[in-house]
Amino acid sequence: MAISRVLETAVCGLMACGLAGQAPKPETAHDFDCYIQSAEARLEGRKAFLLADSDAALKTQLVRAQKIPSIAPNGPNPHKVAKGQIYDWVGCMFIPGASMDRLIRMLQDYDHRPRYFAETIASSKLLCRTGEDRFRYTMRLKEPAAIDVESDVVWERVDTHRWQVRSYSTHASEPGKDHGYLRRLNSYWRFAEAENGIFVEGETITLSDEFGAMTRALGSMLLGINPEKSVRHSLAAMRESVLKPELEIAPPPAAPSACSDFVRPGGCKP
Repeated sequence: MAISRVLETAVCGLMACGLAGQAPKPETAHDFDCYIQSAEARLEGRKAFLLADSDAALKTQLVRAQKIPSIAPNGPNPHKVAKGQIYDWVGCMFIPGASMDRLIRMLQDYDHRPRYFAETIASSKLLCRTGEDRFRYTMRLKEPAAIDVESDVVWERVDTHRWQVRSYSTHASEPGKDHGYLRRLNSYWRFAEAENGIFVEGETITLSDEFGAMTRALGSMLLGINPEKSVRHSLAAMRESVLKPELEIAPPPAAPSACSDFVRPGGCKP
């Protein structure tokens, strides 16, 4: 029996299969917004721009050993919320010899993300752009299943050597059968240019419903797919791609349409 069939059979033994796809329940969405509000306050209140700025051992791991460690910034995952679970992971790396301009041009090439992240993204398309720093795009993820995600992305230049990025999903759905693997996907990225390369730090916060969370746990055991590994895979692909001498990065579309208002987290309301 194929592993995917084993996974489906195991999950069906725990919960009824064939559930219709649903958006997050109001109470689940509320808890996620509360979590995001707290996470953003933590990020904004942090004195160090990067975790490695205040952790010499971590910086050594990144620069000398070229490791890509993952960190749970808010305690063990997953975090239980009403009718769902949140996964919160930070991944860090150093890209020796990389150019900040080249890296940003690659990451803002939203029409060709599968070229740079072949293991995790099947397709992508820029939907609109406002100015030089606001983008809306859609992509189809490959793991933990085929999932279509639409996101609003805001780039902010902190100074001549540092950038930070906020990405908020506005829509997530699985074509065909819905497992509830992914209801929300927010990510926060920081890039700092050093004399001999670029430090990258990314935090991804994802929401699964209860059925999806259980399936993801089994998928992690049987297939090795989970949010923590996805962060590390994305970082590894980013480093490998930007360092390819033959890599050709497409210029931005000549005249993309302007985006409507960008999404912001709903905030934590009583």
